[in-house]
Order: sequence, then C-alpha cells, then structure tokens
Amino acid sequence: MKKKIMKLIALLSSATMIALTISSCGQEKDFTAGMSEEEKAAWEEAAKDPYGKYPELVTYTTGYNLTNQGSDVLANSKYENDTPENNAYTRYLKELLNIQNENVFEAVSGPDYNQKVSMAIASGDIPDVMHVADYETLVDLVESDLIEDLTDVYNDLASETVKKSYESYGEKNNPLNTVTFDGKIMAIPKTQLSDGQDFLWLRKDWLDKLGLQEPKTLEDVENVLKAFIEKDPDGDGQNDTMGLVVHSEVYGDYPNNTFAIDNVFTALNAYPNIWIENEDGEAVYGSVQEEMKKPLELLSRWYKEGVIDKEFATRTNDDIVGLISSGKCGAYIGPWWSPFNQAQTSTYATDNAEWINVSAPVGEDSKINAISTKSYAGFVVVRKGFEHPELAMKVVNVNSEYSKNDKSEKANEIKENQTLAYFNWPLYCEVQPGNNAEIMTNNVMNVLEGKSDASTLTTEEQSYLESAQRFLKAEEEGKKADSADYSQYVSRIISMKKMIDEPANFLVPSFFETTKSMSTRWASLEKMEMETILKIITGEKNISDFDSFVEQWNKSGGEVITKEVNEAIKK
Repeated sequence: MKKKIMKLIALLSSATMIALTISSCGQEKDFTAGMSEEEKAAWEEAAKDPYGKYPELVTYTTGYNLTNQGSDVLANSKYENDTPENNAYTRYLKELLNIQNENVFEAVSGPDYNQKVSMAIASGDIPDVMHVADYETLVDLVESDLIEDLTDVYNDLASETVKKSYESYGEKNNPLNTVTFDGKIMAIPKTQLSDGQDFLWLRKDWLDKLGLQEPKTLEDVENVLKAFIEKDPDGDGQNDTMGLVVHSEVYGDYPNNTFAIDNVFTALNAYPNIWIENEDGEAVYGSVQEEMKKPLELLSRWYKEGVIDKEFATRTNDDIVGLISSGKCGAYIGPWWSPFNQAQTSTYATDNAEWINVSAPVGEDSKINAISTKSYAGFVVVRKGFEHPELAMKVVNVNSEYSKNDKSEKANEIKENQTLAYFNWPLYCEVQPGNNAEIMTNNVMNVLEGKSDASTLTTEEQSYLESAQRFLKAEEEGKKADSADYSQYVSRIISMKKMIDEPANFLVPSFFETTKSMSTRWASLEKMEMETILKIITGEKNISDFDSFVEQWNKSGGEVITKEVNEAIKK
C-alpha cells in the first residue's frame, strides 16, 4: 500500500515537537516511537537549539541549485571532485548539525532549476526542504497546502543576525512581509545580496591608448564608444572593434541582467520594467510612460550609427561573452560583481585587459539613477509533514551567522570555498543586511590600509582579504593572479569602492509582487513590450508607434493589472 505522509504533533516533556507520521495500511507510527525518554529528550533539545546537533544523522531531500560559478572555479582546485552532495558546505553541515542532503533533482539556477521545481509541485511530491526562486511559486505552494507553517520555527530558532538583517530593510520592505500569509510565516526569505547601481564597464587600457577620459554623460559615453569603433584600440590595424554590447532583452531584472542597458533609460528619467509612483501618487508601469520616448530615440540613432551592436537583437549571452573575451569589445553595462563574468576573467588572463567600472551614464545631477531591488531573492520552504522543519532554519543560521564566526580548523574548507563557490550552500539561502557587501568591503579595506587588524574580520571577510592580498602580490611580482582572486579583488575592492564613493540616486519601485490577472496576461504583455522596444530601436518601427503600443498594452490587460496593483498597495 502506498505510504501517505501526514503530520503529527507530539508532546515531548513540556515542549511541542513536530514529528513525521507515516500511515501504512491504516497504522500510524511516530518516528520517536520506541525511544527512551532520554533519547526523546536529546532529539527535543537538538530541535530547540539554533545550532543543535541531531543525535543521529538526519537525511533530508532537496532540490539543488547548480551554479556556473561553482563549477567553473572548482576546476583544477583541490575541490574539483566535490559534488552537490559532498562538498565543503555539506561536510561542514554534517559535522556541525549531523545532517546530509539527498538531492532528488539538480539543475542550473534559473529557468532549468525553476522548471524542476514546477514539475515537483505539479506532481504534489516536493522535496523535504528546497529553495524556490519567485513569489508566484511560493503563492502556489501556500495555496496548494504543500508547505509547513514556519512561524514558531522562525520565532524560536532564527539567529539574531538573521532577524536584524530582515529588520535592516525597514518595516515596509522587510522580507518577512512577503512570506507572511494570514499572519503565518510560510517560508524563510533569502535576502537580496546584490543591490547597487549598474556601472559602465570599460577597457581602461583602450581609454589610455586613445587618450580618452572616463565618460560621465550620455554624450561622453557616445564619444568613447565611437572612438572604440573607429580608432583601432586593440592595435591590430583592422576595423574590427565594436561599441556597446547589449542584451537582447535590453532592460529588466535590475541589477542582475548583465549586458542590459537600464542606465541609458534611467539617465533620461525613464524607469522601464518596474512599477513607479506618478505625480498623483498612483502606481504606473514604467515601460509605458512618456519618458520612454527619449531613450528609445537615442538608442535608435545609436543603432543606426553602429554605436551599439547591430546584431544585439539575436545575440545570446554566450555570443556577447565571446565578443568581449576575444578582445573585440571593450564596453558593456553591468553590476559591481561583473568581474566574475568569464568575459572579464578571460581577457585579463590572455589579453592584459584592464577593466574599470565607471559611474556612467549619469542623470541631470551627475549621479547614476538606479533602481532599488526587492529585499528578497527567493525563499526556502519546507514540505508539509516533514518531521524536522527546524532543519531549514538551522542551515540558514549556519550559512548567515555561525560559519562566518567559526575560526576553528573545521571551518577552513568553508573559508577557502568562500572565494571559489560560495553559492553552493545547500538551500541556496543567505540572510544578510541590505548593505552587507559595502560593510564587508569597508572592513577589508580597513585591514589593507592598516586601520584595523585581520582578527576583527569574519571568516568570510578574511577570505576576501586573503584573496585581495594574493592578487596584489601577483601584480607586484608582475604575474597574473588566479582568476578567482582577480574577480574578488576587482569586484569587492575596486568596484565596490566606486559604489561607496559615488553613490547613486535610488528609486524604490511601488510594487514587487504579482496580481491575479498577471498570472494569465503578463507573459503576453511582456512579449508585446519587448517586441515593440526592439523594433523601435532597430528602426522597424518609428517612435510614433510607441503611443499605439501603450494603447494596445492597456486594452490587452495592462489597464486591469494597473488597477489591481493599486488595490494591492492600498491593502
């Protein structure tokens, strides 16, 4: 007979403990059945301790996010044989908590992983604990009654670091608001660790060779791009270099959409792909506002004149990386962590490329106009009926707090992997303050400059310090630093320092979630939007066609969705 998972609340001493009930042929059995009172007390104690070690190994099923970064940088290292079930992080968790992940599916983070999650939900058979990337999926899980209420787990077990990190986003933008349904906390939100403005990334060696200054305004940027095209910056005597590479989706998913050009729009006070507040205090969709016309006209001219890649509409991400890696392009727009992209690491390793991040193009007050991201970046959920729901909170605690302060021998692998494959933590969830990257950079900079001692750093910060020191030593000796050390130094020291020294103007979107009509209409509206944007930029349509697009967008569901968004905001 097929086993059916149910939920049993078992009282142990004076406390309540969630236990797994297995129903087989009408018989129910508590997993603690047959245990002595002493054994039950040991399990209860472990369940109530944020870092308590289970008396026996607890194996939990999960879905595992595979990341390109992790697989790339582990090659040729002493960790190259690590697997998603046996790596620095899983070994650490096994020793500390006595838990082991068993992956029922593995997929690369993004569409592939999300599809696996969707298939699990559709079957009604989800792993014990897993990460879900988007709010819509979380809502689906809640409405399908597939996941546990984690209110008590959070209130009783969340570490102070986790709680204070959520609070750092402010009452209105607290990530917990997103996971609270009818007063119940239904998931553990991962915080957005990537907030910050996008930069214009340029080949400084090309700027120097052509005698060019770092650009600021859109006009400055245009002049630099034209010089990169016309003045043979790579010195091969061929007319084979190009201006700005552009992602085929043009904008959106800010600031995670490397090669997109949101900054061109925001410099002209247009804010596409997000909900913004108009003069009347109502939420409106930025992509259909009048302010979109100026940047679209500019980009149409840039396209016609070859300032941006003429084939951008059909380029894949790999195509763009190839253009940059081959040294044929020296300009793109991307976030502060862009040095992790193979496009930069490859040119550093083979072409003596020197990349810099420039605060450009700027708006009227000489600052980048940036978009604040949502405070969350995914969620950890627990299958309803799982006997150890607190396990999820323990893993998040360890990832977010304990491991960063553990300077014992057993934490060495974690420290070494921090600069290699820090995304490979099971459950793919870290909770940190919104400005955590800036805090860590300042702490590391203070040590590099002799203002503080390395002993004051967390293990995570120490790993970044050591990476920076290795990079600087290699540079001083006239050698090429390891690609991982290059990426860490240029992103966390050079790029982040620019973000700290030259802060942007941030606009906070009015609405991040979804509405009822979005589930059936939003995909077609987005398709209509991007088709129109691409056709205007490439000259297939005139800027006058933008008004027709707005009218059609409203008729096709945009007007209804806008009303729903405003109603949701008022609740």
